[in-house]
Amino acid sequence: MVVTAHYIDGAWNLQSCILRFIYIPAPHSSDRLCATLVKCLMDWNIDTKLSTITLDNCSTNDAVMDKIKEKLHLSTLLRDGSLLHMHCCTHILNLIVKDGLEVVKDGIEKIRDSVAYWTATPKIKEKFEETAKQLRISCTKTLSLDCSTRWNSTYKMLDIAILYEDVFSRLRLRDTRYTCIPTSSQWKFARDVCERLKLFNKITEIISGTKYPTANMFFPEICKIKLAISYWINSSNLLIKEMDNKMLQKFDKYWSVTHDIMGIASVLDPRYKMELLEYYYEKLYEQDSFEQVKRIQ
Repeated sequence: MVVTAHYIDGAWNLQSCILRFIYIPAPHSSDRLCATLVKCLMDWNIDTKLSTITLDNCSTNDAVMDKIKEKLHLSTLLRDGSLLHMHCCTHILNLIVKDGLEVVKDGIEKIRDSVAYWTATPKIKEKFEETAKQLRISCTKTLSLDCSTRWNSTYKMLDIAILYEDVFSRLRLRDTRYTCIPTSSQWKFARDVCERLKLFNKITEIISGTKYPTANMFFPEICKIKLAISYWINSSNLLIKEMDNKMLQKFDKYWSVTHDIMGIASVLDPRYKMELLEYYYEKLYEQDSFEQVKRIQ
């Protein structure tokens, strides 16, 4: 277990330091994890100075947080500890995208196979680049095969492969062994998937900054995702629509437990105050927006 503290120092600079790096033997039960974390907090005398604790999203960590609240003096914490558990936003985005990609994985398989084929050896790569030059297509970006455990690598693979759609089509005539050629409808499907991944990739980069505070940025970016998925869900492509539905279900699961702390952080940003909250809540909640804004106040 790694326990990292993020705080503002006396000069108002964002700082972070590792408080403890400790081996915890199996089984990693909630009781054992809770005891280790609480001991660390008390050893550093910060158990009454916490704003939030951020963990990955899993049932064990949820149980850990319930037990931690039983051991801390909640009256010393923000809103009596109701905001203590902050779910990791980047991990939430990761779960949302993975659920969506699971639905469409077969739809992009031929593009993945094509990329794998044309990156297999240096000689094959050279043939690909020669064909691109013949078509006067700049070969500034190299084909990249994705990794099954990293969704952003799938985004990168599709984003680059789409640039060379004409090259793949031309190579079909030059290499009879190249049989996994994507159809025009599969390329269109890939562009639809890539459009969705592009937004998630952009927002993940914004909220993953380590050199500046990002909590105040979470709220508007996460709201953009909610609005985008709600728009995408009207797609005429049934598989894309199923992908969007899966992502929306996962989003809604975590939205209810994260939007309060993100909304508060946004209000405390002097650039936004209540205006940004009111703007997005009106779009998200419509008739219930006033009650939601009032609850954050």
